[in-house]
Amino acid sequence: MNTLISSITPNIPWGIDVPNYFWFTGSSAAAFIISSFAHVFGMERYKPIAGFSLLMAFVLLVAAPLNLIDDLKQPGRVLNFFMYGWENFGTSPMKWGVILLMAYPVLIFFEAIYIYRPYFVKKMATLSGVSHTFYGLLTLGRMGMSQEDFDKDHRVGKLLGIIGIPLALCVHGYTGYILGVVHANALWHTPLMPILFLASAMVSGTGFLIVIIPIFQKFFTSMGSVNHDTMVDLAKLLALFIVIDLVIRFLWLTFAMPFNGEEKYLVYAFFELNFHEVLYVEYLLCLIIPMIVGFSALRNNFIVLYCAGILSVVGVWLFRWNTVIGGQSIPKSAPGFLHYSPDIFSQSSIVSIFSNWGILIALVCFILVIFPWDEEMVESYSKRVNHGK
Repeated sequence: MNTLISSITPNIPWGIDVPNYFWFTGSSAAAFIISSFAHVFGMERYKPIAGFSLLMAFVLLVAAPLNLIDDLKQPGRVLNFFMYGWENFGTSPMKWGVILLMAYPVLIFFEAIYIYRPYFVKKMATLSGVSHTFYGLLTLGRMGMSQEDFDKDHRVGKLLGIIGIPLALCVHGYTGYILGVVHANALWHTPLMPILFLASAMVSGTGFLIVIIPIFQKFFTSMGSVNHDTMVDLAKLLALFIVIDLVIRFLWLTFAMPFNGEEKYLVYAFFELNFHEVLYVEYLLCLIIPMIVGFSALRNNFIVLYCAGILSVVGVWLFRWNTVIGGQSIPKSAPGFLHYSPDIFSQSSIVSIFSNWGILIALVCFILVIFPWDEEMVESYSKRVNHGK
């Protein structure tokens, strides 16, 4: 019988903010990859949502570090990331993260600037005063509307997208790397951890787009309806990513449990303690069912598809929770598992998580007011429909 002990060792160092941070960065990487399907690889079926996905990648990445700042308890401590430890850069994944978290959003921003430049020029013609000047700055001083100018926008945007793909993978891969290098934790210490985090990130990012895109298509575009073809494409993509995620999780668990050393008994005990939550909720409800929906005719039912998207989002968040918080519960010197319950209020609490999500929603609204994503979405959808005819 397992005993819960909370007084032998100090509190778990990483609280609820950290799995939330991992979810934000992972979903950002996935949204960027999906936008690159159209901007880099020229896959027309994703063109209606490519710009929107790119903007979602940006806001998710901007909001993500706020979770870390909250987890630090004293916001001023964030300066330590920039001031100290550079002498250990070659062996410090956290220092790699500092560079990645600064470079990645800047790259996304400039890619969006080049992609939307023609829209900004058109917008300027209808504005005056401060708004006119603001959109003028977003054009980077390039006011040309010739085919040559459009071709340059496309070339530069595609180049930034090509650079951004490995950068996006590294941004979230390093989070898994941080866990994987911890020798003292039997659940984390595996070279598969960065790949595992990336695979589950593609699931959460795709699910996030399935949840949020219909809302904006229905209520904030002139279409006034959901692009069903795009949703079906995302459902198929979600099912494929879930298969990849499950395969990598199988490799992770089969290496960690049967073929590990003495640590495997701790991993066995961990999954025994969390068996019902992991198997029935995280795997069956939040992964297997959405996968079945994506591979079957059920994807044509919008309500079922939308629920599958929500389940996949929740499932990956639970995986982040079970991996980060659960991994810290595994004892090193105590005779039983540690127990962690987040506070309702204060820093690194349930309320702070809702606050971080509130900031994300505010950033989404702010960015989508500036960028004419709705015009691009309607225009791209119309071209796709006409091309299909």
